[in-house]
Amino acid sequence: MEYESYDILFVDESHRLRKRVNLGPYFKIFDRVCNALKLDKQNTSELAWTQLRSNKVLYFYDAKQSIKPSDVDAIDFENLKNAANSINVKLHSQFRVKGGNGFVDFVNNLLDNTFKDKEFKYNDIKYDLQMFENFSDFVNELREKNQKHQLSRFIAGYAWPWISQNDPSAFDIEIDNIKLKWNSTASDYINSDINAQEVGCIHTTQGYDLNYAAIIFGPEIIYNPISKEIEIVKENYKDRNGSATIRDNAILKKYIVNIYKTIMLRGILGCYIYACDENLRNYFKQHIHTFNKNKNTLIEIAEPKDIKLVPFENSVPLYSLKVAAGEFKFNDSIPEEKFIFVPNGIRITQDHFACKIIGNSMNKIVQDGQIALFKRYNGGSRNGLMVIAEYFDHQDLEYGSCYTFKEYYSQKAIDEENWRHEKIILKPKSFDSNYQDIVIDPNSISEKTFSVIGIFECVIKE
Repeated sequence: MEYESYDILFVDESHRLRKRVNLGPYFKIFDRVCNALKLDKQNTSELAWTQLRSNKVLYFYDAKQSIKPSDVDAIDFENLKNAANSINVKLHSQFRVKGGNGFVDFVNNLLDNTFKDKEFKYNDIKYDLQMFENFSDFVNELREKNQKHQLSRFIAGYAWPWISQNDPSAFDIEIDNIKLKWNSTASDYINSDINAQEVGCIHTTQGYDLNYAAIIFGPEIIYNPISKEIEIVKENYKDRNGSATIRDNAILKKYIVNIYKTIMLRGILGCYIYACDENLRNYFKQHIHTFNKNKNTLIEIAEPKDIKLVPFENSVPLYSLKVAAGEFKFNDSIPEEKFIFVPNGIRITQDHFACKIIGNSMNKIVQDGQIALFKRYNGGSRNGLMVIAEYFDHQDLEYGSCYTFKEYYSQKAIDEENWRHEKIILKPKSFDSNYQDIVIDPNSISEKTFSVIGIFECVIKE
């Protein structure tokens, strides 16, 4: 940068720009650039470099992702934001996690302990957030997700020394007799650990997108049940560059909490949590559903008895999955008594309908007897979605019909010209392992024998 000038410079993740603190081998390069730009190396930063070497700069900045003492001070960005020639634009949405802004707000409230409703529990059918009490379940579930979706990785706080860096036969992390290693490579760990055998840290995962992120809260972060605050145990924090110059525990806590906020937002489809500290686990369990416990996606609202049902305004048709093919008469004339009330706050269209779910093959999502809301399938990717499918060559034992409610998964083969289905799998989501996948050969079906009817949205009634 000392030799180049730019008309417009884009700086992504600008909270990672550095000042002259704990830079290790980078000290020499930092000093050289400062000398070339005629800057006082002790009182400047890479932020100043970008200002000097470009006419216009666009910074993408998030103070909550500042995770170490070498990061540019927040006050420097505040001064820049307040400058007369600066334009400030707030990004109101993000496109990484399926949980959207609601999940981002939840993570901030969880780790800052700022819930207004102390009994609030995260519940979003679009995002798989689960708390684990058993570390073996935590490991197995993440690896299962990796086999299915790929790009599912373990990430931990820096609470264990990196022993295996110098001794490849050693393990770094041991929890409940399960031994794991830190990432064996510091370069592109995410794409090298394809079988999810290792554990990454903030330095090897920041800036990456994953399908599932399994977060280990290490012994450096605990919950004090007396003060009801999250606290930091400095001696358990092993990142020397992240703590060497910090004397104030409040500052260290800010960095460590920001680390966990950052890594909790890596997973597009879901985030799994395990905490080493029992008190922290108990605090998290107040706000996160626990694995192997029935996850309630029901919107708690009583059905009004004196409200007139208006089709597709406050009600949708209720269908039976026990009927013969052809029952789903979308947008046709449906007797009003077959409509069911939909709670306020749920947007519905004429493509929406409801079904009573029978049995336990999907009880991780919907309980036996609950009524679920679906939206008519009109095309697009179905992978990973919970669907009602019509399959004439299969009779669902729970429904006694050709309809089944399962998670849809398609395995594809790609050649030079196009792609094709190798097989379609309808997967149960049950706590009972006796339920088996329904595997379909695409060559044996047609639009007349197999079709996806609707996509699951939420539970609306017990």
